[in-house]
Amino acid sequence: MISTAKRREIKREAKKNLKRNYILNIAVMFVVLVLINGGYQFYSGRLSNIRKIKEEHSVMGILEDDSSSISTVSWEVSALDQLDLIVNGIKGTYSYINGQDRALNYSDILGEFLGNIFQVKSIKDPSKIPTKTEKYSAGFASVFVNSILGSQSFVFGFMNGFNQLVFNGRIGSSIIIFIFVVISFLSFVYIKNVISVGKNRYFLEQRRYSGTRAKEILFTYKNKRLINVSHVMFIRYLRQILWDLTIVGGIIKCYEYRMIPYILAENPKIKTKDAFALSKEMMKKEKWNVFVLDVTFFPWFVLSFFTLNIAGLFFTNSYFECVNAELYMTLRKKVKKALPENLRLLLNDDALDIQHIVQEEHPSGEESFDIKVPHVENLKRDYRRKYSFLSIVELFFTYSLVGWVWEFVFYLAMTGQFVNRGTMHGPWLPIYGCGGLLIMVCLRPLREKPGKLFVGAMSLCGSLEYFASWILEKMFNTKWWDYKGYFMNLNGRICLEGVLLFGFAGFAFTYVISPWLDDQYIKMDTKKRKILCAILLLLFVADLIWSIMVPNTGNGVTGEFV
Repeated sequence: MISTAKRREIKREAKKNLKRNYILNIAVMFVVLVLINGGYQFYSGRLSNIRKIKEEHSVMGILEDDSSSISTVSWEVSALDQLDLIVNGIKGTYSYINGQDRALNYSDILGEFLGNIFQVKSIKDPSKIPTKTEKYSAGFASVFVNSILGSQSFVFGFMNGFNQLVFNGRIGSSIIIFIFVVISFLSFVYIKNVISVGKNRYFLEQRRYSGTRAKEILFTYKNKRLINVSHVMFIRYLRQILWDLTIVGGIIKCYEYRMIPYILAENPKIKTKDAFALSKEMMKKEKWNVFVLDVTFFPWFVLSFFTLNIAGLFFTNSYFECVNAELYMTLRKKVKKALPENLRLLLNDDALDIQHIVQEEHPSGEESFDIKVPHVENLKRDYRRKYSFLSIVELFFTYSLVGWVWEFVFYLAMTGQFVNRGTMHGPWLPIYGCGGLLIMVCLRPLREKPGKLFVGAMSLCGSLEYFASWILEKMFNTKWWDYKGYFMNLNGRICLEGVLLFGFAGFAFTYVISPWLDDQYIKMDTKKRKILCAILLLLFVADLIWSIMVPNTGNGVTGEFV
């Protein structure tokens, strides 16, 4: 039994493990949260939610007035783990519907879905109620993942898309929603669940092996483990969802299934039924004791909440994982001898059960996923090349067109509306083309130094975006983009999220995309290339002159959607 004394022992041992590899433990948990929860927004999102709550209190109570503004904040807590509050925090789920920034939670989606099916009319159409909530408050990832789908919400995302398509006639937004539902589903099954098991593997190893490396979080991606691990974890998720419908049963099963990710971390090839059977045996007569252990973390959760999860980042998250790893090993030791032989043999990594610290890497390190970092010199295409004038022109228009398509899809996903983004009227955004060319030309000396090229692309494109915003605002007294509300934005002209994307894009442009595109361009007849470039340049110049006289403005371009 996990008695009070045993709980204290588990936590005492967990603190020792946390301190011994403190920096690496913190780094691993940060990386895991980036992969599972959308990066820094996990840490910054709560501040945005607090701001929304303040706005909401200023307008609540005036719902009856048609001219009033109202915003409802939806707080979402995962049902899979009662203590996921510590790991996931409390997140607001928002969805952009018909151009309005509207708070949307699962009950909204389900209610709208059932209401449409049974032709139940609501008192007021929420999509027609204006809002004071700040737009783009959490950046790109929240729009495409958190806002539309939320955490593990692909089922409700499908309902949302069905509502938009069948009952509301918003075909464009429905298609985009369905696409991201599929992406969210695949991400959940093959990345989030699998990384969670890998995280458990790391913490199981680091408790006894000082040589444990961070790459253990990826160990399930080798030796055909991925399919089995993702399958077992998904079955766990489905069963939990069904049990959650009974409420009490959901809480009980949450604890009965608690050890499954750790069992998979020890034996990733275990069958589904055996994983469930083992977890059930481990948690038999221990559910209440483990619940009490979880409750002892409540003060740490409160501290994390009021410090905008700084305490969680630097202590609570890693400490909680160390405690869970120690708990698993304690339960494993308690039940192993009493298990039937067929189940006992499935707990096959006895090296994890040593009682002393070993100053070496765990033997499983041989099987762990070795990340082969490709060196740029091994790339097949010549990234060192000097691009011809024709290639530069073609690359400029290619990147400008890709940028236009990107923003077109982005705003279609957000609002369901077709918007011609940018200052110009044609299907191109020259800031993307200019950024790509600056990377190709100005950063050529850095091509042999990928790290410096990444930083250079961030700096160069960030500066371009900032000054382009400033010049456009001074010339036309309006804004074509505004990052206010984004994490670490500078005067709303640039933000950390954007410049990081510039860095990755510059990396891809330099070593992969531009060399490949150039190889395709040079296969064309030179005369045809010259004619094509001349036509594109003439159209661009004509559009530029027209746009200076009559810039492209309007809803979704320089103003709010209505």
